[in-house]
Amino acid sequence: MGTYGRTVRLGLFVCSVAIIALLAPGCNSRSQSLQPFLASCKTDGEISENDLAAADKVAIDFVQNALGPNPEAAYSIFTADAKGNVSSEKFVAAFRQGIQPNGPFKNLRAAHTYLPQVTGGTQEQRVVCGNLSSPEGWVAVNAKPGQTQAHVIVEAQTLNNTWAFVTWLLREQGNWQVQYTQATVVAMVGKNAGDLQRMAESEMHENHNFNAYILYAAASQLAVRGPFLQLGIQPEIQKSLEALKSPPILQGQPPFSWQLGKLSFKVLNVGPIGVSQNIYLKIDHQIEPWANDKDADKKNHELITAFSSSYPEYRHAFAGLVVTAHERGGMRAYGTVSENDAAPK
Repeated sequence: MGTYGRTVRLGLFVCSVAIIALLAPGCNSRSQSLQPFLASCKTDGEISENDLAAADKVAIDFVQNALGPNPEAAYSIFTADAKGNVSSEKFVAAFRQGIQPNGPFKNLRAAHTYLPQVTGGTQEQRVVCGNLSSPEGWVAVNAKPGQTQAHVIVEAQTLNNTWAFVTWLLREQGNWQVQYTQATVVAMVGKNAGDLQRMAESEMHENHNFNAYILYAAASQLAVRGPFLQLGIQPEIQKSLEALKSPPILQGQPPFSWQLGKLSFKVLNVGPIGVSQNIYLKIDHQIEPWANDKDADKKNHELITAFSSSYPEYRHAFAGLVVTAHERGGMRAYGTVSENDAAPK
């Protein structure tokens, strides 16, 4: 067992995944046209080399600028609709305060590009891109009728996570402009939504319902790509999560009141966290102000012991526990790491 101070960043807690979404007026993922229309979509290698390179470059440059010292440069290529919905100051603050502190962001690349086309009608439509033979083979994107457009997913690596910057581009007056963007974590220590979905299914077969529920919930979060781009696996993951009864200690809304044996705990949040190529279970709880760190560490160990005794199955899926005590009415936090004796199966 070991401890870490509040200044140590272990990774990104999935239950508090950062999402920055900038929505343009008039964009509605549920809009339906009553007029007949035709829709098609090209994906990645189906797109001509010139068109693919042009769209990908604009998206990557946009993300690089947003993550750099001058996010205003990224804001400058928003469409008029997008600028009308969010000010330059709000956009810059969102990236500087909400996204950049999670960096550094490395190895930016265009992971997937989709070019949908809608002919006829007057409203946005959902267009399927890819192969419907399996949930992993397709996505659904929004598309405006009669416009040249692209959805580009730009991925970047941080210490323990993979981030996706989902960018909807519209071609206006010969230039690509950004209609919408969202930043979110899509993988932890190399494991994406599909990986966690398979882990959850395995835990269900072992009757480890607590593990399965936590993993399905995390998979559902990692599958999010915003309101205008949906992964084919997302509905399947959500359906499995809704069909699984939540464990008693996770019912209702946080903070949770846990009664484990003779001890009670006020738990603020629970979820997986990626650390050094392993997935741990992170538990945040609230305690009374402490005189010194030994007192906070003792409270953390009490929770570790009580939880491990009540839910020993967690060891089957997670490499250990990361328990953080938060001071009631204060800003202090103190964390304790408990490693499992053996790696999860």
